[in-house]
Amino acid sequence: MLNILDRYIGKTVINNIIITLLILVTLSSIIKFVEQLHKTLNSSYTILDAGYYTLLSIPKDIEIFFPMATLLGVLLGLGILTHNNEIMVMHASGYTRINIIQSVIKTAVPLILISIIINEFIAPKGEQSARNYRDKKLYKSTFVANHKKLWFKDLNSIVYIKNIKNINEISEINIYLFSNHRRLLSICYAKTGIWNKNKKIWELLEVKEYNFKNLRQINISHKIKIKWQTNLTPEKVNTLSIAVNPDSLSIRNLYIYNKYLKQSGQESKRYLLKMWYKIFQPLFILVMMLLALSFAFGPLYNLSVSARIISGMSFGFLSYVIDRILGELSLIYGIPPVLSAIMPSLIFLLISLLCLIKK
Repeated sequence: MLNILDRYIGKTVINNIIITLLILVTLSSIIKFVEQLHKTLNSSYTILDAGYYTLLSIPKDIEIFFPMATLLGVLLGLGILTHNNEIMVMHASGYTRINIIQSVIKTAVPLILISIIINEFIAPKGEQSARNYRDKKLYKSTFVANHKKLWFKDLNSIVYIKNIKNINEISEINIYLFSNHRRLLSICYAKTGIWNKNKKIWELLEVKEYNFKNLRQINISHKIKIKWQTNLTPEKVNTLSIAVNPDSLSIRNLYIYNKYLKQSGQESKRYLLKMWYKIFQPLFILVMMLLALSFAFGPLYNLSVSARIISGMSFGFLSYVIDRILGELSLIYGIPPVLSAIMPSLIFLLISLLCLIKK
């Protein structure tokens, strides 16, 4: 149950987190809009297009800045309460520091739920829509935007699908089969591909195959229908058609795409790393809140609100730098992505606990 002080402290903290997030996202959007203005030299990409692209990118910015806004918002909220001597009054009325920390931590639940909804359902779609819209205006076409064309590797084959009618029906499929020594063995062309839901397999119709196994002679065969042995599923068709950038994928689609890359023998670390980042972000938000509390009642207790802002921004930037460095080290030196993704949370959790214990 939330008492009056819980609600008051929670309201103060959440209001400051929202204000901080709005400021950070607004600054980011202005910078992004100015960057897009350079592309308006292309007559097909106008200032309105740049503004619309920036608007669609806002959910992604919210995802990026949410942990930093939490850190700054908690510092500011408690700083305002301290400046107004409200913390002192709470202490005098028997409301201990532990009670205040518990009141702030209770606000983490709705914040984390909001973060999960944005990260999993809104930000990926917004980012993909933004990229599709920009590419369509700049280059007049994009296979991702129209879900029409698709290239991908499938074991020893390179597959080109010219038209994706829906996730269960594709047409004009070209399958280039290579040997382990990268010699072209055959080219298979199918007019239509239908997913058999009962047998869980693709059936290719009106198939024409060119066989190059005999170097002296090309064998051509025609078949009405064949079964296509492939890792591709309707679910993967949907995922592959948007898998240009890991930022455009939800946790679920990152998992599906990472699994597909492993099955087809391709590098998947970048997508796996992004998946673990998204999984651990709720934990990172909670750690940022705890870090802010440890500073508010520790090293920053007697500092002014402006000093708290500077300190909070410094640690927020430091967390971002550590996050990026560990991510790149994971890709370069083969550090397990799950370890790189959770390490920033563990580092700042340790700092938070040390500050609280020391105090």
